[in-house]
Amino acid sequence: MPIGMWVVVGWMLFVMLTVIVLMFWGWRNGQFDDIEEAKYKMLEDREPLSWDKGDQS
Repeated sequence: MPIGMWVVVGWMLFVMLTVIVLMFWGWRNGQFDDIEEAKYKMLEDREPLSWDKGDQS
């Protein structure tokens, strides 16, 4: 095979291995446990934090 084909195959293997490692890392750290929480968390009704930092005259 020409060298260009080895580069392409190597790149594809690198990308696949990276995806597998990142998926495994996310699974082990609980990134996929509650994927619905984020979209409901932003809807919580609470007062935003004040931008006022006190007396700065």
